[in-house]
Amino acid sequence: MTFTPKKKEFKSTAGNEYTFQTVPNSKQAEIVDIGTGLQGKVLNSKMMPQILEHVVVVPNGLKMDDFETWEELEEVTTAAFTFLRTGQ
Repeated sequence: MTFTPKKKEFKSTAGNEYTFQTVPNSKQAEIVDIGTGLQGKVLNSKMMPQILEHVVVVPNGLKMDDFETWEELEEVTTAAFTFLRTGQ
């Protein structure tokens, strides 16, 4: 069975539009490994850049500091991570 990425359009509360895309399970495992600490706690400074690089595909090349507020950064990366895990 071949991996076929799924895409999802997302509009933030601020009205900005994003496109999320799933990644293969091996890449998802790598993202989770990089973004979590020894006790399994999510490390925002490591997880968010991974999500922006690999899951948020439009606009491409987003960085944490490109967001006007922490609220929108958190909203977008949380929604993207949920989509990555569930495909929905």
